[in-house]
Amino acid sequence: MTTICVCGGCGRTVEKNYVFCPWCGHSRACDESSNEVADSIQEMNVEERIEKRTAVLDEMEKKLDTLEKELKILILSAEMHR
Repeated sequence: MTTICVCGGCGRTVEKNYVFCPWCGHSRACDESSNEVADSIQEMNVEERIEKRTAVLDEMEKKLDTLEKELKILILSAEMHR
């Protein structure tokens, strides 16, 4: 189900249905050997997205922890002033 491949001429990614590479004009831009390279590129993109999302979630968790601590302090302060 790969929708992209790697051009055998210039090495750039192109859509699989292209007959010629739009970058270098190489004929048969997508051949069977380029499918493996394209699959590995897509896997890397998935891994990068997972890493970025994990980093965002970690940062959000830290912020929530900080907010939770501040809220506890505010509640305690409000109770003390009653």
